[in-house]
Amino acid sequence: MRLAILCSGQAGQHRGMLDGLLAAPECEPVRQAASAALGRDVAAWWNGLDEQAIFLNANAQFAIAYYQIATWTRIARLLPEISLVAGYSLGELIAYHVAGALDAAETFRLVQERARLMDAATAGNGGGCMALWRGRVSPATLAARDRAIADCGLDVAIKRRTGEEVLAGPSDAIARFVADFRAANPSLVRLPVTIPAHTHYLAAAADSFRDVLSASAIAPPRVTVLGSVDAAPVRSRDQAIAALSRQIATTIRWDRCMDALAEFGIDAAIELGPGNDLARLVEAEQPQIRTRAVGDFGDYRALADWLGYSNLHSIQQ
Repeated sequence: MRLAILCSGQAGQHRGMLDGLLAAPECEPVRQAASAALGRDVAAWWNGLDEQAIFLNANAQFAIAYYQIATWTRIARLLPEISLVAGYSLGELIAYHVAGALDAAETFRLVQERARLMDAATAGNGGGCMALWRGRVSPATLAARDRAIADCGLDVAIKRRTGEEVLAGPSDAIARFVADFRAANPSLVRLPVTIPAHTHYLAAAADSFRDVLSASAIAPPRVTVLGSVDAAPVRSRDQAIAALSRQIATTIRWDRCMDALAEFGIDAAIELGPGNDLARLVEAEQPQIRTRAVGDFGDYRALADWLGYSNLHSIQQ
């Protein structure tokens, strides 16, 4: 079996998503590492955030990182050897933890630095946000959309699949764009994200994060990681530094990453979550790859039956 792990990005958080992971005994080392990074107990931090605060960039990135690192800690011992790791947005940084290039403590530190630099760059541009374009529209509407993207100063932040893209730019520009096109495309959604990630607006953050990564403890990954900008395999420390800094200010080509899963001969893929957005995309684009999210299972140990990996049944319950 050739198995891939998918690490998702921002905008999947919700109030109760960390409850089980904060209490799980097997996740205690992750809780300690996260608490050390925050300078306070991670559960107290999370429970002290209100419904708006959980969507602020720094809080959202840290919470999603905790979810994925804790989930990986839970399931890693249950799995056969993995062949590939791919990450979407923030998930590309988490992918290097999964691939053995970063320990939990260093990953949390880098998540905080990444969010801090992105917030600083965005503050200088008056704030920003993102919108998801999907659904079928007429060629005339597509042409008008492309003109509006240029006129509003927006970038395509993420190419997800054919006809589905995430657009990003200054908050007021996104607001105008959504207001102008919502009638023509009812599927257009403004995302609860406060930064124009993966656009030229964050060029300064990308440059600064490259310096942070160069001084970090990131090591060559023990498992191949896909670079999200070009779907190229990353196997060295220098490649990892270049990929992780570049993606902050460059369009993510998740469509190409999904093609690369097939090219690498991947048979099955597991998304760490939260949610199952990436699993659904892969299932639609590469139906020959068996794909599920951890959260799809009522009990994460049910991965055993789904994978058909007999060694899972010997794991202590």
